[in-house]
Amino acid sequence: MKVLVNLLACFALAASVGCAGKAREKADAPAATGDTAKTDTAASKAANSDAAQAASADDWDDVAAVEVSDPIEPVNRGIFWFNHQLYTYVAKPFSTAYKFVFPDLVRKGIRNAYENVRFPVRFVNHTLQGRLDRTAKETGRFVVNSTVGVGGLMKPADKIPALADVPKSDTGQTFAKWGVPHGPYLVFPVLGPSSCRDLVGTAGDTALNPVAWLGLLFGGAGWTTAVSAPSGAHGVPDQMDRYDLATKDALDPYVAARTGYIQYRDAAAQR
Repeated sequence: MKVLVNLLACFALAASVGCAGKAREKADAPAATGDTAKTDTAASKAANSDAAQAASADDWDDVAAVEVSDPIEPVNRGIFWFNHQLYTYVAKPFSTAYKFVFPDLVRKGIRNAYENVRFPVRFVNHTLQGRLDRTAKETGRFVVNSTVGVGGLMKPADKIPALADVPKSDTGQTFAKWGVPHGPYLVFPVLGPSSCRDLVGTAGDTALNPVAWLGLLFGGAGWTTAVSAPSGAHGVPDQMDRYDLATKDALDPYVAARTGYIQYRDAAAQR
């Protein structure tokens, strides 16, 4: 197009005389400038598109680059298959029924109460990570939610700017802050994905969780199960949503779940 415009301009210059020639030159110049601007704009858009595609490719490379040691992958895959059947035929129907029976307000209250009870887990780990500012905020949240929030059923602390948006913390995150690597990737029946680091971290969280203390105080696994069952039940819908998000349309659901878990834990440790 640019070449055609130049040829027309040359023809006009050769054929025109006097004022007519000048008038035609003035008429052609803006047209040529407009076409050049359009061409430059198109080239700029194409360059931006290429840059966006390159950035997207880089992002995808970052996702694909997530690696973790998986020395017992065949065993993990077998357990993953078992868990997938369990999730599909038991957990998902339970999640649907749970949402149907308990309205969102009730589910939120149960979730808030159990999260409030886990205050010692967050308090100790914020302290071990050297984040004393978060330790103080977490203490303030616990006091406000336990009193004004009626035992933690509500979270009025979220409306207080000085106490809002305190990241959660657990023992696995503390190990990560200390530089402890993930270690081998593990998949447990029913419980799902973990790592050696998070396995030890879960043991630490259990020791710090007051719900587990009740079993020691009153004795018997039945009491512990009765107290902790609602906590496990309220978490099923969220777990199913995360599982579906990580594995839906994946060519290899096992790899997708493993990558999603490692990314989730890495992001939690960086907060």
